[in-house]
Amino acid sequence: MTVEFKPGMRYRMPAVFGPAPGPRQKADGTIWTPEEAGTMKAQWMTVSYLTERSSLERILPPGFELRGEPEVYVSLAFFHNLYWLAGRGYGILNVEVPVVYQGKTERIEGAFCPVLFEGVPDAIMTGREELGFPKLFADIPDLRIDHAAGNAGGEASWFGFRFFEIDLHGLAETTGDRKLPGPGGATLFYKYMPRTGPSGSGGCDIAYATTSQPLAGAAGDTSPIKFSDANFRKWKGKGGSVRWNRATFEQLPTTFHVINGLADLEIVEYLGAEMIEFSGPGVAVSANVIRPVEPAA
Repeated sequence: MTVEFKPGMRYRMPAVFGPAPGPRQKADGTIWTPEEAGTMKAQWMTVSYLTERSSLERILPPGFELRGEPEVYVSLAFFHNLYWLAGRGYGILNVEVPVVYQGKTERIEGAFCPVLFEGVPDAIMTGREELGFPKLFADIPDLRIDHAAGNAGGEASWFGFRFFEIDLHGLAETTGDRKLPGPGGATLFYKYMPRTGPSGSGGCDIAYATTSQPLAGAAGDTSPIKFSDANFRKWKGKGGSVRWNRATFEQLPTTFHVINGLADLEIVEYLGAEMIEFSGPGVAVSANVIRPVEPAA
């Protein structure tokens, strides 16, 4: 008797060992309960800047166009006490730009993520296959945060090469503002999976946008991350900076083109720096609301 793939459960390679445990389901294919997921904690810093419109348009997939000014929001974060990793945590480096996506029947205003780096391969496997997130691996240590001095920072590296650095200074806590940093609106990603074929002859199996935008008439909001106002703090910075260190093939053999593409987004003017800390139910970061969008063509 061969393997039975049960409907309504998530599988990923190697699929023959049964439903795949992760942030959106347990090993038996059932969803985590809030009691099992416990409470996660997050620290999240963001620096935004203006770049050249033509540079940013070069990395937009089909169906996407810029919304407003050519802005880039770069965030470095760390999640602690994640239920699906048995209490472990990891760092995240996220890039977003304001866009509009035109699908076959939907027009969605939101934030497009061209790349997302994470500090454990387990998070990358689940997010790439199940959600269509463009995830890559990086070594991301704990964030450097000095509340007394009002400074924060961090970095990301791979193969011993530090390709990213971020610094914030003059941080002062604010009240009344409970918005997550970023361009606002629904999150949008471009899921692309190549089809197997000699010398790339297969083309792609999958190429479509995914989003946190609920279907028309459905309940819910556009954020894939949920938190409680009671456990949310925000700081605004007097300034901040980011640095994408250009890489060679020898330094980053399979991702140098990504890092250099990000470095090509010229920093014309810094727009803002902010940091948040929040806690909430562990399932708040499962992104179990992400869905596909039918492309226009």
